[in-house]
Order: sequence, then C-alpha cells, then structure tokens
Amino acid sequence: MSNSPYILVLDCDMYCNDSISAREAMCFYVDPRTPSSLGWVQYPQKFHNISETDIYDSQLRTLWTVYWPGFDGLQGPVISGTNFYIKREALYGFDINDGSLPKDRGDCFGSSNEFLKSLSQNDKSKAIKGREPSPLLLKEAHFLASCIYEKGTKWGDKVGFRYDSVAEDAMTAIYLQNHGWRSVYLNPTRPQFLGTATTNLNEVLVQGTRWNAGLLDVGLSKYCPLIYRPSRMQFLQKLATSWINFYPIDCLALLGFSVIPPLCFLYGI
Repeated sequence: MSNSPYILVLDCDMYCNDSISAREAMCFYVDPRTPSSLGWVQYPQKFHNISETDIYDSQLRTLWTVYWPGFDGLQGPVISGTNFYIKREALYGFDINDGSLPKDRGDCFGSSNEFLKSLSQNDKSKAIKGREPSPLLLKEAHFLASCIYEKGTKWGDKVGFRYDSVAEDAMTAIYLQNHGWRSVYLNPTRPQFLGTATTNLNEVLVQGTRWNAGLLDVGLSKYCPLIYRPSRMQFLQKLATSWINFYPIDCLALLGFSVIPPLCFLYGI
C-alpha cells in the first residue's frame, strides 16, 4: 500500500521490460509545459509469445499504431486496462477545473482519518525509513485493506475505478475525461512492458466477447460520451470514444459484406 502521487497499473500477465518506463512517464508530469490536467500516461501492450502469422491479430496492431496515436491528438486515449501511470488525484473524483475535493469527504472516501488527512494537496507523505511502522499505522492499513471499508462510500462509483462494468478501464477513462482530465500515449521503440497474448481461437473468442460486451455496455449506459453530462470532453473526442464503445456492432456490417455478395452471386443478382 502506498500514498504515492503516481500509480503504475499492470495486469497480472504483464511485466516491466524496461526500468526507465517510470522516468519517461514522469517527464510528462514534471514538464512545466504539461497542463495539470494530465491524468495518466498510457503505454501500448506488447507481447512475447506472438506467432509469426498471428492470424487473430492478438497484438492489436491497428489499435496501438493507428487509433491511439490519433487519440493522442485530441484529449488522449482511454485507459487500456494495463501499462499506464496514473495520477492519484485523478482517482479522487473531482473536476480538474474546480480543483477542490468534495466537502463530504467521509461519505466519499470512507472513515479512515489518516487517509482523509492525506487527501489534502498540501499534505506531504511521510515515508517510513529505517524503522518499524507503528501499531496504529498497521491497524489503519489493515482497516483500509478490509473488504468492508468501501461499504457506504463512493468508491467504485465516483472515486477510484468504476465497478459497474467489465470494461471498467474505459468507463473510468470516460468519466475522467468528461471531468477535464487528459492523457498521453507513449510508444517508445523498446517495449516498456511485455505480456502474454491469446494464441488460439478459443482464447480469442472468450477475450473478445468480454471486451466487446463491456465496451457496448458502457456505450449503452449513462456514461456514453455522446450523452454524458456534465461534459468537458471535446466534440471530436466524443465521436472517437463513442466509436470505441460501439465498435462491437461493426460485426453487423462485416456479416453483411460476407453474406450478401455470395448470395447475389448464387442467385445471379
């Protein structure tokens, strides 16, 4: 557990392939030309077990080489599930243009006094160096990590990652960008993170079904970028993000392209 101002998020099947990834991400955060609204730095997903043919496109080439660089010219890509450094403040659920935390902090963040005190932007974290943590601090840490801590709070709804969808990354990113946060896409030559990709049709179908169902669920919910209010998302960003949400229904057009021409040929139309 940490109260570091920045958090690295990785899936369990990903690992760091280059120790300078944090330094590269911090270059954006500490650059005086970077606006304070920068919420996260997104790296692409790269894999170590891709076959030579990759007939199922497990490495998602179009996503990382075309779509995400295009998003980078707007308000940045949505959170891609893993391989990103996110600013802790972005997870606190406040509008970046307002700059203030909710007044009802206890109802939002829970009843941990130590945690509530650390929310202040003027509060400096106290690192434990060369000594054992106090019993009080350990008790507080156990309390924060307990399953009942979030009950009756805004965690999973207005604070932290959203729990309402299997595509919690996209839903969280849409919420943050609608409240003024931005992101950047960083794709260096050397892969900063590597992971394990799907290698057979069954795995591709299971993973694809989960992803597409989650994205469409977000698109049909109140978090749809086209209808979400209040919104600070740019118009082009809304269109691009909505396309991501409704990407699963592209299958209808593909089905038409694959079925109608053969039928026309068969019946001589």
